[in-house]
Amino acid sequence: MLGYLTILTLFAIALTAMAMFSSFRKKDFREISKYCVIGLLVAFVDFIVEYLGTSTGHWIYDESVYFIFNLIPIELVFLFFSGGVIIRFIFLNINKIKIPVKANAIFYVLILITFLMYVRELYQDSTSSLLPFAIMVGLWAVSNMSDENKDASLVLAILASITDLIFEIILISKGSYAYKGGFSFSIPIIYGLLTLGVLAVMEKTHKLDEFLDSVFVKNLLKLFGVYREKYVQKIVEAKEKIKYNFFK
Repeated sequence: MLGYLTILTLFAIALTAMAMFSSFRKKDFREISKYCVIGLLVAFVDFIVEYLGTSTGHWIYDESVYFIFNLIPIELVFLFFSGGVIIRFIFLNINKIKIPVKANAIFYVLILITFLMYVRELYQDSTSSLLPFAIMVGLWAVSNMSDENKDASLVLAILASITDLIFEIILISKGSYAYKGGFSFSIPIIYGLLTLGVLAVMEKTHKLDEFLDSVFVKNLLKLFGVYREKYVQKIVEAKEKIKYNFFK
């Protein structure tokens, strides 16, 4: 019988296939490669976090079809790869989301909630070492994100936190895994802040695309391409001339 983590992973893979289907249909292999890069990046970051957490005994997984290093369920690699792809798919359509609440209001509420949760964990002597890092990532993401995408990105980060909270509660209650010090509400907050970081990185890659697709850069690359072809042709002609003179 399949475990809940395996079923969740299969569901995420199905959503990933649906998200990438339109790109396959349009034969947009450039976009497919971006899906894969973002997915691999998210999966790699989570793998490092999972290894650090499981190898030190902070949390333990009890079910999987296969454990990497006898610690990490292989499902997590595919689950977070799919998560990266799905986030990018939403990001590409993020401008269609109309949010009635301003980004600053959402951001300040998130800071307040995160600060209160951190103070609570300090009091309980169970602070998560990833929380300060996640806060810095979230601050960087918001400060580097355009106003056009900021509102929807914050809402998406909140949805990521809520989704993680729901799945954490379900999987822990079903015995899929357990935390050494018990479940902390800072964990879904961390995932939300890291989601903001991923979205900010995506926006940076969009800006890079705009730069590479600009008329100036295209003309510049074309210019160098012409000179490169002429240079290669001259080398070929020189070789032929040397060969002709040598055998003459």
